[in-house]
Amino acid sequence: MIAMRAALAPTAAAPSGDCPVCPHQTDAHDPIADRFCAATAAGALHRRCACAAGGRETKKEERPMTARIDFVSRYDQRVAKVRDLLKQDTGLTDTACQALAVRLLHLIDETPEDLRR
Repeated sequence: MIAMRAALAPTAAAPSGDCPVCPHQTDAHDPIADRFCAATAAGALHRRCACAAGGRETKKEERPMTARIDFVSRYDQRVAKVRDLLKQDTGLTDTACQALAVRLLHLIDETPEDLRR
Protein backbone atom coordinates (compact mmCIF):
# COMPACT_ATOMS: atom_id res chain seq x y z
CA MET A 1 0.00 0.00 0.00
CA ILE A 2 2.92 2.33 0.69
CA ALA A 3 4.28 1.71 -2.82
CA MET A 4 0.87 2.56 -4.25
CA ARG A 5 0.69 5.78 -2.25
CA ALA A 6 4.21 6.65 -3.46
CA ALA A 7 3.07 6.26 -7.05
CA LEU A 8 0.25 8.66 -6.26
CA ALA A 9 2.52 11.26 -4.74
CA PRO A 10 1.91 14.72 -6.19
CA THR A 11 3.91 15.52 -9.28
CA ALA A 12 5.01 18.87 -10.64
CA ALA A 13 1.94 18.93 -12.89
CA ALA A 14 -0.47 18.05 -10.07
CA PRO A 15 -1.13 20.38 -7.18
CA SER A 16 -0.93 19.01 -3.63
CA GLY A 17 -3.74 16.51 -2.95
CA ASP A 18 -4.69 16.15 -6.62
CA CYS A 19 -4.32 12.77 -8.25
CA PRO A 20 -1.77 12.87 -11.11
CA VAL A 21 -4.00 10.54 -13.15
CA CYS A 22 -7.63 11.51 -12.63
CA PRO A 23 -9.45 14.76 -11.86
CA HIS A 24 -10.18 13.81 -8.23
CA GLN A 25 -8.45 14.41 -4.90
CA THR A 26 -6.37 11.47 -3.66
CA ASP A 27 -8.18 11.54 -0.31
CA ALA A 28 -11.46 10.94 -2.18
CA HIS A 29 -10.16 7.66 -3.62
CA ASP A 30 -11.41 4.34 -2.38
CA PRO A 31 -8.95 1.37 -2.29
CA ILE A 32 -9.82 0.33 -5.85
CA ALA A 33 -9.31 3.84 -7.20
CA ASP A 34 -5.98 4.01 -5.33
CA ARG A 35 -4.79 0.84 -7.07
CA PHE A 36 -6.19 1.84 -10.45
CA CYS A 37 -4.58 5.30 -10.43
CA ALA A 38 -1.29 3.92 -9.09
CA ALA A 39 -1.14 1.33 -11.88
CA THR A 40 -2.10 3.94 -14.46
CA ALA A 41 0.65 6.30 -13.26
CA ALA A 42 3.27 3.54 -12.97
CA GLY A 43 2.56 2.23 -16.46
CA ALA A 44 2.18 5.68 -18.03
CA LEU A 45 -1.18 4.51 -19.38
CA HIS A 46 -3.91 6.66 -20.83
CA ARG A 47 -7.27 5.33 -19.74
CA ARG A 48 -10.55 6.58 -18.32
CA CYS A 49 -11.12 7.29 -14.65
CA ALA A 50 -12.41 4.43 -12.49
CA CYS A 51 -12.97 6.49 -9.36
CA ALA A 52 -16.19 6.40 -7.43
CA ALA A 53 -15.27 9.85 -6.08
CA GLY A 54 -17.73 11.57 -8.33
CA GLY A 55 -18.84 11.76 -11.89
CA ARG A 56 -16.65 13.45 -14.39
CA GLU A 57 -17.74 14.96 -17.63
CA THR A 58 -17.68 12.32 -20.32
CA LYS A 59 -17.15 12.82 -23.98
CA LYS A 60 -20.07 12.02 -26.24
CA GLU A 61 -18.44 8.82 -27.52
CA GLU A 62 -17.87 7.60 -23.93
CA ARG A 63 -21.52 7.86 -22.90
CA PRO A 64 -23.38 4.58 -22.60
CA MET A 65 -25.80 3.68 -25.35
CA THR A 66 -29.37 4.50 -24.48
CA ALA A 67 -31.00 2.61 -27.32
CA ARG A 68 -32.28 -0.79 -26.30
CA ILE A 69 -31.26 -3.67 -28.52
CA ASP A 70 -33.65 -6.59 -28.44
CA PHE A 71 -32.33 -10.12 -28.81
CA VAL A 72 -33.59 -12.04 -31.84
CA SER A 73 -32.87 -15.76 -31.80
CA ARG A 74 -31.54 -17.59 -34.83
CA TYR A 75 -34.81 -19.49 -35.01
CA ASP A 76 -36.79 -16.24 -35.15
CA GLN A 77 -34.43 -14.98 -37.86
CA ARG A 78 -35.07 -18.15 -39.89
CA VAL A 79 -38.83 -17.82 -39.46
CA ALA A 80 -38.67 -14.18 -40.57
CA LYS A 81 -36.72 -15.09 -43.72
CA VAL A 82 -39.20 -17.82 -44.68
CA ARG A 83 -42.16 -15.58 -43.82
CA ASP A 84 -40.80 -12.75 -45.97
CA LEU A 85 -40.18 -15.14 -48.88
CA LEU A 86 -43.72 -16.49 -48.61
CA LYS A 87 -45.08 -12.94 -48.44
CA GLN A 88 -43.26 -12.03 -51.68
CA ASP A 89 -44.26 -15.13 -53.60
CA THR A 90 -47.83 -15.66 -52.42
CA GLY A 91 -50.89 -13.53 -51.82
CA LEU A 92 -51.21 -14.67 -48.21
CA THR A 93 -51.66 -12.34 -45.25
CA ASP A 94 -48.87 -11.67 -42.75
CA THR A 95 -50.52 -13.93 -40.19
CA ALA A 96 -50.91 -16.78 -42.66
CA CYS A 97 -47.30 -16.39 -43.85
CA GLN A 98 -46.06 -16.47 -40.24
CA ALA A 99 -48.02 -19.63 -39.44
CA LEU A 100 -46.90 -21.35 -42.63
CA ALA A 101 -43.26 -20.37 -42.03
CA VAL A 102 -43.35 -21.90 -38.53
CA ARG A 103 -44.90 -25.11 -39.88
CA LEU A 104 -42.36 -25.36 -42.74
CA LEU A 105 -39.38 -24.85 -40.46
CA HIS A 106 -40.74 -27.40 -38.01
CA LEU A 107 -41.10 -29.92 -40.83
CA ILE A 108 -37.57 -29.24 -42.07
CA ASP A 109 -36.10 -29.48 -38.55
CA GLU A 110 -37.93 -32.75 -37.81
CA THR A 111 -37.01 -34.39 -41.12
CA PRO A 112 -34.15 -36.90 -40.73
CA GLU A 113 -30.90 -35.57 -42.11
CA ASP A 114 -30.44 -38.36 -44.67
CA LEU A 115 -33.77 -37.35 -46.28
CA ARG A 116 -32.81 -33.67 -46.40
CA ARG A 117 -29.79 -34.31 -48.62
